[in-house]
Amino acid sequence: MSNKRDVTVRERRPLDPRVRRSVRALGEALVALMHERDFDAITVQDILDRASVGRATFYAHYRNKDDVLYSGYEQMFAHFEGASPKSARLVPVKELLEHFGTADAFIERLRSSGKLEEIWKLGVDFVADMIERGIAPVPGVTPAVPRSLVARMLAGALMEMVRWWLEHRGASTPAEMDATFHVLARSTLQKAAYVLAG
Repeated sequence: MSNKRDVTVRERRPLDPRVRRSVRALGEALVALMHERDFDAITVQDILDRASVGRATFYAHYRNKDDVLYSGYEQMFAHFEGASPKSARLVPVKELLEHFGTADAFIERLRSSGKLEEIWKLGVDFVADMIERGIAPVPGVTPAVPRSLVARMLAGALMEMVRWWLEHRGASTPAEMDATFHVLARSTLQKAAYVLAG
């Protein structure tokens, strides 16, 4: 059982600097457009015009505008994972919440276009992969629960925590939510016979 989806947006390989610039421009163009109108009202041509990127370049990397959205979301999670120093944290919860806390208009555009639930599900996939890479069985113990399942359960709990925090921001700071998630996660890992890898 794996936390990976069958469909990939783009192959993961080192990108030529020109390709990296084009991909970044397309993602930034979509984000800018989503601050102006709903996702459904945005066309591939709108993205191309805003990014100043040609159609052939677009289709060399993406199938459609959904791929641009999903790829950008995946890159966001990869960025936070890579920027977070290896520590006693499974996921950089504080940083994710700080980012989501500044994205109200974007989140509302996703909701009004009917894309928010799909994005939350992808978030669970990305966080589950991150957690799965970050845990290992307790030495000398064979856990009864597969690592991928433990990771998915924790990822689902985290994404629900993010949802809750967005609706109740005054209740806790991102740092407090980070601490709360990791207390709960460590307890779950201990009971499931896993420890932080590394």
